[in-house]
Amino acid sequence: MISVHREYCLSGDKNLHAHVEVYPTGTLDVDIVELHEHHTTQFNNIKYEHNGADIALTGKEGAVTWQVVLKERDARELSHLIADANEEYEILMRDLG
Repeated sequence: MISVHREYCLSGDKNLHAHVEVYPTGTLDVDIVELHEHHTTQFNNIKYEHNGADIALTGKEGAVTWQVVLKERDARELSHLIADANEEYEILMRDLG
């Protein structure tokens, strides 16, 4: 199982970048590089909300809720990466069982 890394520009501010790591074990890590912020959430705590041409990605980390706004194409790619990671994990668990 290999994690997948992506770099996205946060929508609305070309000077902020998010380093995103998708783990097949069901975890998403988001680092906002310039702000030195780190967020983690489980896949089942992720919500997507359309905001005009952008999509707000919201995650929950314990009692704390965080949000990043991505361009629609980046949010769609991330959604597909998460779906692929879920499928990879399910296949692995099925093969082990």
